[in-house]
Amino acid sequence: MSEIVVEWKPRPRNRVFIRLSGGRFFTVPEVEGDALKPGTELSAPDVERLHRIDQYVRGRDKALRLLSIRLRSRFELESALDGMEIAPQIRDGILGELEETGLVDDARFTREYVNSRIELKQLGPHRLRFDLKKYGVAATIVDETLNNAFLEGRQEELAWTIVRKKLGGRGAGKKPSEKDVRRLVGLLKRRGLDYEIINHVAYELLNRDCFDQHPDD
Repeated sequence: MSEIVVEWKPRPRNRVFIRLSGGRFFTVPEVEGDALKPGTELSAPDVERLHRIDQYVRGRDKALRLLSIRLRSRFELESALDGMEIAPQIRDGILGELEETGLVDDARFTREYVNSRIELKQLGPHRLRFDLKKYGVAATIVDETLNNAFLEGRQEELAWTIVRKKLGGRGAGKKPSEKDVRRLVGLLKRRGLDYEIINHVAYELLNRDCFDQHPDD
């Protein structure tokens, strides 16, 4: 069944808004819309083609807007486009193009996510692995990133950073109480550090005179 173009309006970014006699409307690139002035008759295949173009334009615009705010995993963008009811084939085409240009890169996303959370929130590998699940990053990428981020000694260094930050205002040279140490153990667990590291730090805190220097310093 054919339809007629009944409305044609220019839009920002070289786009054109088109409304058809049946009530459907689309946003397409100017190069496509120039030939679709009011009164133009469109066949059913023409309308379906406009629908696919509209989905591509809207989906790509959405993905680019999200990426302009921060890096995103492919899974995040897939979910956003699925929420717009973008057809899977068109969605995958958009994301494939963005991956080819480097705008979508799960390995880079994971590296930056891990490094920022270590620096800003002092999170350990177990907490980071758990948090990354919601971003849908492949386990192989997560494993490699965490292995590189937590080379030998990095976790213990992070643990002492957390301890000093927590106890630093209580007076240099003051030995933490057993209650303090229990609270610190709970904090280090929530931050996602290895139990071996946590137990070592707790032992050192209970068996040294003060907390303000690393036992190896």
